Amino acid sequence: MDRDPRVCVIGEDVGHYGGSYKVTKGLAPKYGDLRVLDTPIAENSFTGMAIGAAMTGLRPIIEGMNMGFLLLAFNQISNNCGMLHYTSGGQFKIPVVIRGPGAWGRALTTS
Repeated sequence: MDRDPRVCVIGEDVGHYGGSYKVTKGLAPKYGDLRVLDTPIAENSFTGMAIGAAMTGLRPIIEGMNMGFLLLAFNQISNNCGMLHYTSGGQFKIPVVIRGPGAWGRALTTS
């Protein structure tokens, strides 16, 4: 994020809380609320928003609270993120990172 001002993080509790596993801890004070965007629990919506942002030149990192919740955004991930480059004849690039924990481990509230 230091090297590229187009990079932003979008997801639940990624801002001042620091993410489910504290992966984004300290990013909100450093980069501000426009680059580290807290969202409600609405994976389909914020995934679509991030894909739209990628189409305009941003490079969003989509942070899902867990992979089970990200399944709710499967249509956005597969049909929009996965196909827009091809269905637009190459006019759009969709540079997104989608991440989320996917196995048993530490509790979501650990510090």
